Amino acid sequence: MSKIKIFQIHINRIPVKVWDVYKPLGLGEYPDIQSLWGVWEEGRRIDGIGRSVPLRLIEEKWGNLKNENGKGTFPVWRPRNETSARKTWSNFSFFINEVEKRRRQGKSTQQAIEELEQLRNGKSLNQLYKSLRPKKGPKSTAT
Repeated sequence: MSKIKIFQIHINRIPVKVWDVYKPLGLGEYPDIQSLWGVWEEGRRIDGIGRSVPLRLIEEKWGNLKNENGKGTFPVWRPRNETSARKTWSNFSFFINEVEKRRRQGKSTQQAIEELEQLRNGKSLNQLYKSLRPKKGPKSTAT
């Protein structure tokens, strides 16, 4: 049985449990952007077994679905009320979006990754994330 077929059986039965099995690692676990992108495009490498399902496929299937009223979207496979899961996904998807943004500008995937690696310039992915993400303004206090 193919890993895609096993995945389909698994995710169709209990999509909310998929996060526990397939969630991305924290940014500190990836040595570079190429490795992070590989998890998105090809799946995480599992020693002695091969690769897990690419997160791109999970996100395509379960990433943004309409709620019961047909409005809005929510990720069926990611925990809704878990701060660490939201942060992990936000950090991971930030770099996926950065690569995709550069691809929309006409660059190849490899060129986009190389550009981000040049910006990284020896920094950790966490440090690069902090330097690239939009800064949040100060919260206003109503008086």
